[in-house]
Amino acid sequence: MVGFVRSRIHVGAWAVFIILIILLLQNSLSWNLLVGKFIPPDSRLFFGEEISNQIWTIVKLVILVPTIAFLILDWRRLLRISIVLDNLLLTFELLVSILLLVLTLGTDTPARAYLLMRDTLLIMVINILIFSLWYWILDSPVLRQGTLYEFEPWDFLFPQRSSNIPSYDKWSPAYPDYLFIAFTTTFAFGPTDTLPLSQRAKALMLLQAAISVITIVVLAGRALSILPGSLKFSF
Repeated sequence: MVGFVRSRIHVGAWAVFIILIILLLQNSLSWNLLVGKFIPPDSRLFFGEEISNQIWTIVKLVILVPTIAFLILDWRRLLRISIVLDNLLLTFELLVSILLLVLTLGTDTPARAYLLMRDTLLIMVINILIFSLWYWILDSPVLRQGTLYEFEPWDFLFPQRSSNIPSYDKWSPAYPDYLFIAFTTTFAFGPTDTLPLSQRAKALMLLQAAISVITIVVLAGRALSILPGSLKFSF
């Protein structure tokens, strides 16, 4: 039993763990930032907003089931494909949440300042985790094994790859390295020490930087602007 568990504690297992964290964070967002709010009122003939959100959650869980099954069966090629599909859904929900957060800016009141700041912080964390997973899926040598991308050029130029650094001749990037790329892209709005090489890496980094600009500059700025009114309102 111990050997069975150890054989499945590989990078795919950690990717599934990160997906579960993202699911929990997205379900912690305010009700007006969930996918059900995005559905036009005229289209809600049979399902209300709350039921639509529940259906969307069920869809995500149903798609997650094969991912867990592939992990248990140790079918790594199918596991990678399933992780990509899961992350596509999570990315779609992130974009919907950003759009809804922008559309609801005009309805903000001082009483909602803290709620807006909480949602902004959650979206920033979700943004980092989702794109760290994308970068990891695309570029990780371990996740590429046994796929069509195994022998393709790198997507990212790490400093350890670009020069002969002592004790780093056999270095290979792991998830924390891609988490660092996503973190710095969020706050620097672009690459820092690691450069994107492929067009897909540049496109993903461009999308993450755009989300970061909207989240930090527009949304966080709006939250801080109504914060003094919220303090006055509370007294």
